Amino acid sequence: MRRVRALAAAAVGAALLAGCTRTVDVAPSSTAEPAVTSTVAPSGTASASSRTSPHRTDLPRTLRVAVSFDQPGIGLRQGNSYTGMDVDVAEHIARYLGIPRVSFVEAVTDQRRTLLETGQVDLVLAAYSMTPERADDVTFAGPYLTTGQDLLVPARSRIRSVGQLQGSTLCSVQGSRSTDELVDDHPGLHLTVEPKISDCVALLREGTVDAVTSDAAVLLPFVRGSSGADRLRLVGRPFTRERWGVAMRREDTALCEDSDALADMVETGAWQRAVTDNLGPARSLPRGTATPPPLVDCPTPRGPSTRTTGPSPASS
Repeated sequence: MRRVRALAAAAVGAALLAGCTRTVDVAPSSTAEPAVTSTVAPSGTASASSRTSPHRTDLPRTLRVAVSFDQPGIGLRQGNSYTGMDVDVAEHIARYLGIPRVSFVEAVTDQRRTLLETGQVDLVLAAYSMTPERADDVTFAGPYLTTGQDLLVPARSRIRSVGQLQGSTLCSVQGSRSTDELVDDHPGLHLTVEPKISDCVALLREGTVDAVTSDAAVLLPFVRGSSGADRLRLVGRPFTRERWGVAMRREDTALCEDSDALADMVETGAWQRAVTDNLGPARSLPRGTATPPPLVDCPTPRGPSTRTTGPSPASS
């Protein structure tokens, strides 16, 4: 993360969801119950261990991070193990700051801002697109990945573009503004909304819906995991541009300003390894996804959001 500052002790004390915590020691990663704590393995690079935050006394022993639990390649929980791009980024941030443990909490799309504002997590990394609307309510560091909203369809589908969706049934997750705009722009399109993208993919495989929409980086691992008669494909014509950021509470601008964890991840090659390991080689990825995006400046100091806590606006 570009400039991630030492967490204040007050933030560390915020409680996790009651009855949903389970702690284990594992190598970086861990998911059904929403929180598992992982011991962060030492970095193989000198920079990650030598350029940690100068405010070490303020650092928590555990960094609480919200990630998706149902997205292969992005954030996936299998037993006590977490894998995915967002998981790798979270663990690199913790390692860079010298925080020995990461506690992962499930992030449902339309509850991500709520997790921050209610103090249940310190950071959200869950394919969280940086938008002006969201930047009013949370502080973003990054971006750490560039992608675009696309369509997932059966390999045999005749759908080759968004313009061919008329009369089709499309599935998306709750809280996706760009999907609402897609429906508005294409009369005759039917929309089914589910809590998780994996629910949509299940409906697609059953033949209940004709297409699933989300960011291409989220959908691509489902393509890679399909085969035979159930093979899936991306339409391959993204109709939005999304930049994923590391979200924290609006007032945590100091947390954003402290260190260069995302820049370090790129410089040490850890970012490219994470992309390749989780999403595939550059030649198989949508244009721009395999290139580190330029980092933006953190916002100036500001107070908590005055907006009533509720579903997060905007795309993915």
